[in-house]
Amino acid sequence: MKKNISFGKRPKNPLRRRVLKDMLRDWKRYLMISLMLIVTIAFVSGMYVANNSMLNSINKGIEDLRREDGHFRLSKEADEAVIKAVEKGETADVPAFYREKAYKEAAAEVEKSVNEAVEKNVSEQVKEAIKAQVTAAVDEKTAAAKAMGADIPESERESMINSAFETAAAENYDKAYDEALKAARDSEDYKNAISEAMDEAKKEIDKEIDEKYDELSRRYGLDKKSEAVPVRVYPLHYKNAKEQLPARSNYSGTIRIYDQRSDIDLYDLLKGRSPENGNEIIIDRMHADNAKIKVGDTISVGNTDFEVVGLAAFTDYSSLFENNTDTMFDALTFDIGMTTDEGFQRIQSNTCANYAFTYNNKPADKFEEKEMSESVLKALITQTAVSDTEDLEIKDYVPAYANQAMSFAENDIGKDKAMGEILLYILTAVLAFIFAVTISTTLEQEASVIGTLRASGYTRGELLRYYMSAPLLIVVIAAVIGNILGYTVFKNIVADMYYGSYSLPRFETIWTPEAFIRTTMIPIILMLIINVFIITKTLKLSPLRFLRHDLKQKKRKKAIRLPGWKFFRRFRMRVFLQNIPNYIMLFTGITFVMLLISMAVGMPETLSYYQDSLSDMTFADYNVILSSTEDDEGNTITTANKDAERFSVISLDRKSESYNEEVSVYGIFNGSRYVKLDNSDDSSVYVSKAYADKYNVHEGDTITLSEKYEHKEYNWNVCGIYDYTAGIAVFMNSGQFNDFFEKDEDYFSGYMSDTKISDISDKYIAKEITIKDMMKVSEQLDHSMGSYMTYFQYVCFIVAAIILYLLTKIIIEKNERSIAMTKILGYENGEIASIYLIPTAVVVFFSEFLAIYIGYKLMNFFWKLIMMKMSGWFAFIMPVSGFVKEFLLVFAAYLLITVLDFIRIRRIPKVLALKNME
Repeated sequence: MKKNISFGKRPKNPLRRRVLKDMLRDWKRYLMISLMLIVTIAFVSGMYVANNSMLNSINKGIEDLRREDGHFRLSKEADEAVIKAVEKGETADVPAFYREKAYKEAAAEVEKSVNEAVEKNVSEQVKEAIKAQVTAAVDEKTAAAKAMGADIPESERESMINSAFETAAAENYDKAYDEALKAARDSEDYKNAISEAMDEAKKEIDKEIDEKYDELSRRYGLDKKSEAVPVRVYPLHYKNAKEQLPARSNYSGTIRIYDQRSDIDLYDLLKGRSPENGNEIIIDRMHADNAKIKVGDTISVGNTDFEVVGLAAFTDYSSLFENNTDTMFDALTFDIGMTTDEGFQRIQSNTCANYAFTYNNKPADKFEEKEMSESVLKALITQTAVSDTEDLEIKDYVPAYANQAMSFAENDIGKDKAMGEILLYILTAVLAFIFAVTISTTLEQEASVIGTLRASGYTRGELLRYYMSAPLLIVVIAAVIGNILGYTVFKNIVADMYYGSYSLPRFETIWTPEAFIRTTMIPIILMLIINVFIITKTLKLSPLRFLRHDLKQKKRKKAIRLPGWKFFRRFRMRVFLQNIPNYIMLFTGITFVMLLISMAVGMPETLSYYQDSLSDMTFADYNVILSSTEDDEGNTITTANKDAERFSVISLDRKSESYNEEVSVYGIFNGSRYVKLDNSDDSSVYVSKAYADKYNVHEGDTITLSEKYEHKEYNWNVCGIYDYTAGIAVFMNSGQFNDFFEKDEDYFSGYMSDTKISDISDKYIAKEITIKDMMKVSEQLDHSMGSYMTYFQYVCFIVAAIILYLLTKIIIEKNERSIAMTKILGYENGEIASIYLIPTAVVVFFSEFLAIYIGYKLMNFFWKLIMMKMSGWFAFIMPVSGFVKEFLLVFAAYLLITVLDFIRIRRIPKVLALKNME
């Protein structure tokens, strides 16, 4: 009978007891890694909580605050018929309208032309008939006289005929002319002439209208049948005026004032109350914070004073974009305000005929919203075209999804969340590799122990779980602490950052599992995958190879024979060759840090460069664009400023599948002091350097620009690059400009000057562009991000120090036994340090140069991707001082770590060389 042999229950893995002891023994390393993970996870977690809460408040405000689905601005106030037709979504039959109108005009012209021809012909016939009768009568008399022997000279005969003609015409012409003209008009020939002339005119009219409408149809899809999209249109007129603060004489900005809002685009009143009379106003909270305006202060709007009684977040201006085509919002010098109807009338400024609209049936998604907005645009284009209001034009049309004032903050918040997430994953991956390299070093150090354990029956799984315990435990602890900090402290920090840049409503904290999943589960999985891969690869070796310390995956190669250098030099080279994998990891870490520092150092340097150089980049310090070039009496508006000269400008679109950018086209008068252009042919233009750099345009290329809401398209050859980097622009002489855009010979748009133009009334000024206005992009970016970039430089210094500490620590730990042996051989700590620290210092030194170059190139690449999705252009600038600063930041961090490494070398005991020796 066989006996069952029982080996009993397998005991629990005793290696688990060593995990905490190992972590305490190497607490400095684990503390550094933990701190980096905790801070990063806390910030990203706080960003998720704050972002989701902010986005929820924005989305909630769309309905609660009745945010518009789009708006349009017309050249003048539209009549009720146009608004009603647009609300119904009706697309007018533009060809039929213009045909009928042209036919009526042509009918009058044709009838006039035929009548003039008939009248001329009848007049000539009547005169000829009278003259024939008179001539016959005179000839009869001269014949009778001749028969009687009296010879009448020819001159006397002609005189008699003329005298008789004048007498007969005076007596009979009118009656004869009227009878003949009536007979002619009653004839079939007259009717046939009218009909034939009208048919020819209609053919010409039909041909011209069809050609023009075909182009318009192709551009806006007017020939494609689409369902009418009914909307509700709300008048939302505003006035742009200068904003001045009596308490700050050096401040000057622009404020856009709306009258009382009650039906559309409401606001979240954050402080104070709504205006109750014509002397009170509420303004944007973000701008008020930047301009140091408080409730109770007085501001001047144009030349009218108002008391600020409230600070609000307007739902249609979460970002303060003055124009939708601006590169960046401007919360420093641009403001939004609202007053009562009485207060609105007090402001002496032109009223902009702006209208907001909402869809009667809301779109299901962004794709349907785009289709619906295109249908509304079709209705608007056609209805304004057939309007009875003279010179009614569309000046602007912006659907909500394309409105930067509404969508920029929302999109930026979403992008920040994605960027924070990517940063977390990159940092986790870097730390996971550091862990993996650390564990690989530990495996080499404990090879004999591992070989003994494997020979004693311990499985690879047990050893894997043991060596994986510390990294995973660190990540879990960091995730728990980081999420707690994120949901409490960092949430408010991130929210304050957004409130410092955007005009957002109040938000309520929303707890979301997304933050936990992305800041806890994914880092754990990354740490698990990277470490399992590296540890498993090593643990596949046999126990015998562990006992022999033969952990190389490849066969040993013969040592490289070094030249006959001095001993220390050869020793350092040998240390370098033995640690190449670790130095590659060190280089990777330095490159990662350099990319972060390139952004932290380069952003302020770029903004500073453009702020300091903008006056040299522009062609004039003051540009005044007129709303009309004639005053109320019809006289041309002029200025006594001797520095001023006329110029013309119009805005066109550079259209692409991804982004339509507004381009300023300038007409420059001959002999200009501000823009000096060489002669070019009629089809050639100059493009600004910013245009050329952004879209890779060269001399000889062809560019295509289009009217925004019309069917016209312009193709021009580039005859040169004009050194103007302050904007995306095209330059041509004024003659070309007038020919291309069908303007009068003396047409102009405004004045440019290096000195302020102060003798033109504000009511004739549509826009005034100064150096200060052009600097608002860099100033706003500097205000929003400049201080954070300074803090970020310190963060990068700390990150660099931690990464260098961890990686150099690995190199020293890997060589601990060799260091102990050199001590036994009698070498001093300073000599030993020079052997092991100098190679690392040299690697760090040269790695920095290469990493700076790589980081700069990567930052240039990312910067261009960002700028291609924005209006305008300015290149990423990194002066030599910036590169020096990058180098010194990282090298200073390394010098700090070198001191710690030297202390670590001093503490390595000699007895370590005698342990675990075969």
